[in-house]
Amino acid sequence: MTMKEDIETLKKKLAQKEKELEIILAIDRIRDGTTDMQELLSSIVRVVTGYLDADLCLMSLVGEESRELELKMVDDRQGIFGQLSRDALRKAAEQSTAIDHVSILDDTFGLHQQGVNHLLAAPLVIGGERLGSLLLLNRERGFDQDDIDLLEAVVSQTDSAVVHARTYRRLQQRNKELETIYRIDHIRDSGLEFQLMLNAVLNELCQAITAEVGFIMLFDEAGQQLELKASTENDIFAIADHYRLVQETANEALWKASLINRRDLDPRIRSIICIPLILRETIIGIFGAINGPKLRAFDNEDELLLTAIASQMDTAIFESLEKRKLRSAFGRSVGPKVMEAILASGRDFLKGERSKVTVLFSDMRSFTSVAERTEAESLVTVLNEHLEAMTAIIMKHEGTLDKFVGDEVMALFGAPLPLEDHALRAVRTALEMQRAHKALMARWEAAGREAVPIGIGINSGDMIVGQIGSSKFTDYTVIGDNVNLGSRLCGVAKGHQILISEATYQLVRHAVKVNKPAPIQVKGRVQPVQTYEVIGLK
Repeated sequence: MTMKEDIETLKKKLAQKEKELEIILAIDRIRDGTTDMQELLSSIVRVVTGYLDADLCLMSLVGEESRELELKMVDDRQGIFGQLSRDALRKAAEQSTAIDHVSILDDTFGLHQQGVNHLLAAPLVIGGERLGSLLLLNRERGFDQDDIDLLEAVVSQTDSAVVHARTYRRLQQRNKELETIYRIDHIRDSGLEFQLMLNAVLNELCQAITAEVGFIMLFDEAGQQLELKASTENDIFAIADHYRLVQETANEALWKASLINRRDLDPRIRSIICIPLILRETIIGIFGAINGPKLRAFDNEDELLLTAIASQMDTAIFESLEKRKLRSAFGRSVGPKVMEAILASGRDFLKGERSKVTVLFSDMRSFTSVAERTEAESLVTVLNEHLEAMTAIIMKHEGTLDKFVGDEVMALFGAPLPLEDHALRAVRTALEMQRAHKALMARWEAAGREAVPIGIGINSGDMIVGQIGSSKFTDYTVIGDNVNLGSRLCGVAKGHQILISEATYQLVRHAVKVNKPAPIQVKGRVQPVQTYEVIGLK
């Protein structure tokens, strides 16, 4: 080979390398410029077709849900795609996905008879997972080693770009699910009347999955027949045939106890999607959506969103109005175990009644004077840490947090749920509260903050419990002389001290160690009151 020939060969190699770098840079720019899967695939296929001078380029990917090879993008520069057998193209794409490296394919698919004489295939594989393939087809020009090298450069960038776009899309889908769930939760907690709440949720559904109609069907009182309870559009249900199609799809979802997505059922109905509503392992109805011919059919992403929304409907919106009232009244006052017992009991805890209850009061000694010489931010931090710790202990012992009044904590034992050992639970709670607060004091002092102890007062007896307040604001609480005595005992208790009344002592004397101080005079009582200082458990 002459020097001139060597130089020409070198120039060709350099030109090839430049072309490979150009196509790599072009795909990099595409990957960096969009996170939309369709735009990404479309741009990559156009680049490949142009740089490799192909008549037709097909990109196929394995479906994330179906796990079947699906044709995702076509770039047809010569208008031949419509002339080719779909079955032959599918088989060529499957072989392209199955091979191990970029290769020129022999035509075993019958494409020669359709005018396509040359095929170049590239599998898309990353981390051992086969993502799909690129398939290039030419009628006249054959593919050579330069084309193979160029397509290998494409593949080195395309497979990771597809994975990146899929990951981003999954994150977007998950974010959309979480945002939708948040909005449904907001609707649930807004206090709307039941029917208005259903309508608000349906409107949210239609926006989330771009649906023309959203609907809810619930079983009748006999539990036998589905009835339409709410819909964003009534016209489509006014036509008997359309309502029949919805009922058939709903019944299929009930029978299979799973989501059903049906398409092209009627000229006016492109797609119906239904999912059963399940509350405590019992199917209570159907939640679904409909799209007419002007909108697209529902896809896998819509199915995921509908499932996410239905999960909130199941556990929240379809609780009875009485249970919603109970959650509102006690949701922040009792622990999850007590809340479930309240809901399961079937009782009306909100009406007033006289009950045997133990009431506990706790507050920080001299906190008002501490507040006057402490910065607001530091004061709020200390107070919140104290109240958080005290609340956790109260709920641990199945007490009910009645209220906070500044630094004062008020808790009930034996209401709303009756407890045989309500007095002993209150004493155990008080002992643990003192230990926890001492630990907090040590931490505050180590941080240079002023810390003061707490005093606790406890009394037991008959008290009136129930939802008390005005039409604007009500609160579940207790009232009565025995409540006042508990508060008075807290007022006279010293720092680190737990004072209990005679009534409480008689209920816990078998289990606690006490000191018996002299009777004290308290406001509201003519006679001195005997108290006991709790020093521990027996």
